[in-house]
Formats: sequence, structure tokens, C-alpha cells
Amino acid sequence: MKTFWYHYNKPASRKVGRPQISIHYNKVCHIVDNIICGVPTKGRITVRRQPHFVMVGRCNSFEIVEGVAYVS
Repeated sequence: MKTFWYHYNKPASRKVGRPQISIHYNKVCHIVDNIICGVPTKGRITVRRQPHFVMVGRCNSFEIVEGVAYVS
């Protein structure tokens, strides 16, 4: 199992004019339009850095298809 985390990405959203999400998996940041998450996640508050709130989980499978991240 590998850890992943995701959050709303305000700079990327402003650039393309629609909401964008950053999902971090295997030490790589992916910008996606949406996430379909089939595993439990929990919120984590980060101190002294942005983003201030992220969702964290562990998964066996990660795939991006047409701008949608599938996590299971």
C-alpha cells in the first residue's frame, strides 16, 4: 500500500478557469479535474505551510483516466 494525499489547488484552478485538485502519489503531484476514491481517507491539518488542510489515505491502485484520478 502507498500513501496519497489531495487538496484543492487554487493557482491551477485560476489558470484554467475551473476547479482543479492536486493529488500526490508516489512523490509526484498530479493535477486532475476530479477524484473517485474507494478507500478510507482522513483530514490532516498542516501547520505553518499551505495547503492548510489535506485529505490523506493509503491505496493499492492509482490511475488517471481523462483527467479523473481513480484511487482504490
